[in-house]
Amino acid sequence: MGKDTYYIRNFKVYDTPLPVFTVAPCPGGAALVTVTDSTYNRYEVQAGTGTSQPIAYNQPLFVPLMGATSVTVTGRYKDNNVCERTATQPVGTLAPAVKPTLTSLTLSAPLPSGTATLAVGNLPAGYRYTLQVETGTGFQDVVPHVNVPPGSPPFPVPGTVKGRYRIARADYCGGSPDASFEIGTLSLTGASASNLNQLVLDDANGFRPGTAYTVTRNGTAINTLTRTGDGFEDADVQCGIRYTYVVTATQPGGGVAISNPFAIRTVSKLPPPQPRLVASFNLNNVVVLTPTLATPTLPAGSSLHYSRTAGSGAPTDFGKPVASLRAPRDSTDLATLKASPPCYSVRLVDFCGNISPASPATCPAILSASAADADGSTTALTWTAFTGPDPAIPATYTLQRLAADGSILSTVAMTGNTYTDLTPPTDRQVLRYRLQISGAGLPTGTFSYSNLASLTRQLTLTIPTAFTPNGDGLNDVLEVKGKYLNNYTFVVVDRNGQEVFRGTQRSETWDGTIRGHAPVLGAYVWRFQQNNEDGQPFSATGSVTILK
Repeated sequence: MGKDTYYIRNFKVYDTPLPVFTVAPCPGGAALVTVTDSTYNRYEVQAGTGTSQPIAYNQPLFVPLMGATSVTVTGRYKDNNVCERTATQPVGTLAPAVKPTLTSLTLSAPLPSGTATLAVGNLPAGYRYTLQVETGTGFQDVVPHVNVPPGSPPFPVPGTVKGRYRIARADYCGGSPDASFEIGTLSLTGASASNLNQLVLDDANGFRPGTAYTVTRNGTAINTLTRTGDGFEDADVQCGIRYTYVVTATQPGGGVAISNPFAIRTVSKLPPPQPRLVASFNLNNVVVLTPTLATPTLPAGSSLHYSRTAGSGAPTDFGKPVASLRAPRDSTDLATLKASPPCYSVRLVDFCGNISPASPATCPAILSASAADADGSTTALTWTAFTGPDPAIPATYTLQRLAADGSILSTVAMTGNTYTDLTPPTDRQVLRYRLQISGAGLPTGTFSYSNLASLTRQLTLTIPTAFTPNGDGLNDVLEVKGKYLNNYTFVVVDRNGQEVFRGTQRSETWDGTIRGHAPVLGAYVWRFQQNNEDGQPFSATGSVTILK
C-alpha cells in the first residue's frame, strides 16, 4: 500500500481600505498633504488631473495645485501591483490671515505654583497656532509644546512660568507668520503690618507706561490705594478682617493680565480711631447713647465699651460690651440723674484687642421747670450745660414748648442756662418743655435733646355761694368758673340728698328748676370732680343758696 503526499502553500491576503490623509490649503495656490495611514507600502499624490508624485507616510508634502480644487492619494502594495485604492478630498479655501488675539491671562495662585488660564480670539481655521513664552532669551515654544486649536475656548497652561506669553501663527506650509500681542504673568502676594496691607506684584511685563492697573478688594473695585515700587498699599482696612485682592493690568497694546486672588488678614498693634458719642433724652426721659465711628459699620470682631461718670465720681463701666452700633439706654430715674448729672464715653476694642482712645465725654442737658409766681402764669427754667462730641465747639439751645403727644407748639432760641417763660400757653394746665441742642460737634442735622420738664399748674374753681333765678337778668343761673376746667363732673343735691343738677362743661348752667318745676328757695350742696391733665384727681365741695 503506497503513502499519501500533502502539499501546503501560504497565501498573503491584501486589504484595500481608503487611504487616510489631510489637506491644508496654503497661500499661492498650493496645499500641504499629509498621509496619516500606514496601511500601504507606497503612496502617490495627484492634484486634480495633474501628474502624480510619491508621498511618504507622515511626511507632509507641499503640492502645487495648478488650479485644481481637489487632491487624490493612491495607496499601493510593493508586492502586488494589482492591489491599490484611491481617495480624493477637496481643497478648502484659506481664510484671510488676521492677527491672533491673546485676550487675557489669569493666574490661579502665585507663581511658581499657580497655573495660567488663557483666553484667545481671532484664530480662524486653516492656520497653525502655538503658544510661546519669553523668559529673557527670546520667545520660544512652551514646553511641553502647546498647539492652540482654531476657535479655542480658554485653556490652562501646564507648568506656567514667569514670563510674557503670546500666540504664534503660521499657515501649514510655513508661511504667513505673525503673533499676538504678548501678556505677562501677574503674580500677587502680600503681607500686613501696623494696620496696613502691602500688595506685592511680580509683573513679567514690568510697570510699562500706559498700563492701567485696577484692584478689587473682596470683589469690589477700590481706588484708595497708594502705589509703591512693586505694588500697592491699602490703609483703608480694619485689624482682624480678611481681605481678598485681585489686580488687573490692562495693557495699551491690548490684552489683560489678571493676577491670582490673594487673601490677607490685617494685623496691627495700632489703636483704632477714636469714636464719638452723643447722649440725648427721649420723650420718656431715658438717656439714649448714639456712637459714631470712623467707619459706617462696626468692624467684625470689634466691640464698644461704655463708661459713665455720675456727678464728681470716677468713671465706671456702663453695661456690658456691645458688638453692634445699637444705641444703649440709661433708664436711671430722672431724680437720680438730676442729683448727680451723668456724662458718658465709649472706647472701641478691635478684633486684635487694640483699644481706641476714649471718646470725649458727652453730658446730656438736664432741664428743670418750676413756677415763677404763685398762680403758675410764668415758668422758671434752668438746665445743665450739654457737652457733645467736640467739647471745644459751643452748643446752641432751642427751647421747645410741647403738647401732651410730644408735638411742638412753639420754640424760642436760648442763651445761657436759665430762662423765664413769661408767655406759656394759657389753655394748658401742664406745661411741657425740652431743649433741642445742636453744635458741640454734632453732625449737621443731628440733635441732642434734654429731658422733658413739666410743670402742672393748679386748677382754680370759682362757684358763687348764692344766685337769684328771678328772671331779672342778674345772677339768674349757677355756673362753674375757673382755670383748666375740662371733662369735669359738677353735681348739685338738695337737703334730702337728691340730685337736682349735673353738668360736665362750662356751657351747662343751672337755672334753679328741679325736674321742670320752679326753683325752691333754700340751701343746696355741690360736688366737683376732675382729673388734672397730669392724671391726678381733684375734687371740691361747697354749698349754694337760691334767694328770691
